[in-house]
Amino acid sequence: YLKRSGRYFPMYEKLFEEYDVPDDLKYLSVAESALYMSRSSKGALGLWQFMKKTAQSMGLKVNKYVDERRHPYKSTEAGIKYLKQGFKSNESWILAAAGYNMGHTRVTSNLSYQSADDFFDLFLNEETSRYILRIVIIKEIMQNAEKYGFVLDEDEYYKPYETTTVKVKSSVSDISAWAQTHGTTYKYVKLLNPWILKRTLPYPGKGRYYEIDIPKISKK
Repeated sequence: YLKRSGRYFPMYEKLFEEYDVPDDLKYLSVAESALYMSRSSKGALGLWQFMKKTAQSMGLKVNKYVDERRHPYKSTEAGIKYLKQGFKSNESWILAAAGYNMGHTRVTSNLSYQSADDFFDLFLNEETSRYILRIVIIKEIMQNAEKYGFVLDEDEYYKPYETTTVKVKSSVSDISAWAQTHGTTYKYVKLLNPWILKRTLPYPGKGRYYEIDIPKISKK
């Protein structure tokens, strides 16, 4: 968790400030995915563990060529959007976090049925009941790592990738060849763009484009 946080937390913190979301909610992503592109047994995927249908409702592309649940930046924006929906519904960030686990509609229904207005007054399923505490514990340990015996040197934290973004308005018939024309390799295109699933990309559509990250310094 700590090592991976060096790569993703700077982006999270920037976006959370931009969208006016409490910074503590970045630990929700840790609870969901351990900060890597994990896939759950139910099919949830990525740093923010979106199911396909929910991802698409949040504006993420999910098809056989592209899965933006695996796009760190776009999936984070989608996660923020989904949390803000929960806050709008129930006027509580804790309830929004609970809704991230069980669904905002189900949280609202439980509040109504149980005549409650606070997460801690609700009787919920075991997973959601423990979910908030899990996030709090992750925050406590990560913010006070040395206190709990986790001592890392600064250079042991993974660093954010240094990239340049290329806008691509056409189809890409051969990603390896495309990479070479941009001074990099297929390996780095795939590592920096885990949302690309195939060796090709179809035409993105009129007025649309792909944003493909490549290393700032060519590595061959």
